[in-house]
Amino acid sequence: MKFTGTQKVRLSEKISSAARSDTPLRDLASNFSLVARYALAEANTLTTEKINITLKRLPKNLDGFRIVHLSDIHHSPFTSLEHITRAVEIANSLEPDMFVLTGDFVSHESKYIAPMAKVMGTLKSEFGTFACLGNHDHWTDAKLVTNYLRGENITVLINEGFRFVERGASFWLCGVDDYMVGQTDLRSALRGSFPDEMKILLAHNPKILYRAARASVDLMLSGHTHGGQVKIRNEEKRILPRRKFASGLYRRKGTQVYITRGIGTVVLPVRFGCPPEVSLIELHSI
Repeated sequence: MKFTGTQKVRLSEKISSAARSDTPLRDLASNFSLVARYALAEANTLTTEKINITLKRLPKNLDGFRIVHLSDIHHSPFTSLEHITRAVEIANSLEPDMFVLTGDFVSHESKYIAPMAKVMGTLKSEFGTFACLGNHDHWTDAKLVTNYLRGENITVLINEGFRFVERGASFWLCGVDDYMVGQTDLRSALRGSFPDEMKILLAHNPKILYRAARASVDLMLSGHTHGGQVKIRNEEKRILPRRKFASGLYRRKGTQVYITRGIGTVVLPVRFGCPPEVSLIELHSI
């Protein structure tokens, strides 16, 4: 079933009305069928977000550098290969300089790793594709995920980094292993970097923002949250709790983090108010 913009507005009005009532959950239950159908449909949509980020230490020669950020692919019975392929096709159409992938490539079953990696291997850009791992990759088979991605010429950064040198300029690009499984080692990821050079960090979980800020990381790219996956709230009453860092651009001292809503779903194959996202990030120098 395809939902038009008008239907979405009407449904949003019903949700807001229910949230303002004395019995919001009961009122929401009365519209459950419509909400469920829309939530199922939204999980199979894709949006493109363009984000301009200004970085003090970005070399002038790299002004306008374009990165497409994908995360939380979650290939599984809930997130089909067709959906992932559409996301990759959109990503390629944006013609970025580089792709970054920030973890959770599959949800639980190892049989989904190889087909996922093959599709991700069709990402094509001038400077290639770089990735880090997420908690679901570890809960499935982190070694297998890593091997299949590397087999598709995707550079998986596991608590390591390197100096990216192009166009007569450079910056430090690094990635950490996942926070939830206790494998994050930011110090190792930054080993070899210069104190005064720009640093970009790939980290599945945005919770390490405070560590990144203390380490003078300029930009962190993360996923993990799915933007909340389901947002049902209004200004006065929240039906579901809000994450501290849900999605979008945040700053901690001199460090910025962009958190994408990601591509797939977990627990239930639904999204509401959090459509899947292909993120186009354009970097600008001051």
